Amino acid sequence: MVDHDLLEQVLSLDADARRDLRDAIDQSLPVEVTAELAALLDARIAEADAHPEDAAPWEAVRDRARAKVAAAGRTA
Repeated sequence: MVDHDLLEQVLSLDADARRDLRDAIDQSLPVEVTAELAALLDARIAEADAHPEDAAPWEAVRDRARAKVAAAGRTA
């Protein structure tokens, strides 16, 4: 159930304050990792450990992501 008075107070905050509040709420909640997600993470870690040469430096990943965002902005 949502406390609408509280919601109105939250929505009256500026964006940075709402983000800080969201982060604080998120950190207060327990982490829920399903068996399926745990198995997927284990498989991905095993694959990365088996083939470290396939890793990409952060800068390359960041640059590819920025290029995709820029391209999406041009086609929108």
